[in-house]
Amino acid sequence: MTGVKVLLARAGGAAHPWRLVLLFALPVLALKLVVAATTFGTNDIIHWVDFTNGVRAAGPVGIYGLHFQLSFYNHPPLIGYFLWFVNGVHDLRIPINFTIRAMSSLADVGTALVLFEMLRRRSTLGQALTAAILVVASPLLFIISGFHGNTDPIFTFLTMLGLYLLVDRRAPVLAGVAIGLAVGIKIVPFVLVPALLIYAYRQGRGAAVRFLAAFVAVVAVTWGPALLLQFDAVRSNVIGYSGIGQSWWGFMQLGHWMGNPSWVAFAAGPGRSLLVLLCVAVPAVAVWRRPESVTVAVAWSLTVFLTLATTFGTQYLVWPLAACYLVSVRLATLYSFSAGLIMVEVYTRWSGGFPWFNASASEFTQPEKLFLLLPWLTLVVLAFQATRTMFSGRTGSAAGPGLRLPPVPMAVVAGDPRWVADRSSQEAVERNQNAAQQD
Repeated sequence: MTGVKVLLARAGGAAHPWRLVLLFALPVLALKLVVAATTFGTNDIIHWVDFTNGVRAAGPVGIYGLHFQLSFYNHPPLIGYFLWFVNGVHDLRIPINFTIRAMSSLADVGTALVLFEMLRRRSTLGQALTAAILVVASPLLFIISGFHGNTDPIFTFLTMLGLYLLVDRRAPVLAGVAIGLAVGIKIVPFVLVPALLIYAYRQGRGAAVRFLAAFVAVVAVTWGPALLLQFDAVRSNVIGYSGIGQSWWGFMQLGHWMGNPSWVAFAAGPGRSLLVLLCVAVPAVAVWRRPESVTVAVAWSLTVFLTLATTFGTQYLVWPLAACYLVSVRLATLYSFSAGLIMVEVYTRWSGGFPWFNASASEFTQPEKLFLLLPWLTLVVLAFQATRTMFSGRTGSAAGPGLRLPPVPMAVVAGDPRWVADRSSQEAVERNQNAAQQD
């Protein structure tokens, strides 16, 4: 802890420990912005340019009725309004490819700050700082946010923010808003809503009502016009999107190497609904049984959703990254850096070598597909560890092996469940240690 105390003193004291995260995050952000300003990105940027032109021509909702020669608009409705903002910035002569990547890079800073705040309530300050710095330093996030050009890091930030607001800040309205915005960027967080709603309900009916009302209101505002005016396009292109081409990821790639047995087609077809059901039901049951497992349940859902995904894009790899640190710092770091290093090789090939400027995506080589198994297998191990933690409360918490998750804060005053004040992170650690010693 001596090194952390020194850093605290240099960063302005223990009263504002989040400054330590910014001490590392801001220089990395600056590097990402330099990359965003001096490179083109991937061929996804070409699609974003088409989409911004589409929004300029037909509006955030009307874009669903357009046909693009080279692009396929499969984004949730909030993206249309986001692209309206990008167009406004472009009118100020700021390039589209810079704005999109700058927003994702800023989201990474927010994700690191939120993760730090969550972990310092569940472990030591040093462990929380370590995890946040490792997220900041992730080569995977640097590539996807600073160079690739997509919005996945934005939805992961909003998801982590919603979890933090609900569980640690006891602000169900703001949490509902954050999750509602997240599902407007990517539909993936929809699988988390039942577990989060159950958690809010277990803290009091009023909390559940406020969370759900805020979530529904945001979804109604962002999704409502598109569903009313472009229902068929939204249903087929967004909700029913099943990917393009052959997946090189996980068990689907294993199936391709095995000669595409019948279960590969089933997984890519009807099996997708079973995957969604699994990622909804298991965390919901776990949180109902043990509300204190909600953070690990969210990590489990995002991890399993990607682990069993039947489609693949390199940007998908960021989905569970930050949440994995709520399960295991070591395994999350192994996933982050193994996936990141593989992406360095992939993007270097796509760019025709260093320095990167314009990366044209193509099928992974056989060695790349083989090495991609390492981050996938790491997620498999993470999922098993998170399962044990969710249902037993033993091992696998970010605080360390053999420690119990902190109990859910709850108080009942005159029959009305109320949120209570935070316990300090040090008290949580001592409580965990006492529980481990008693066992």
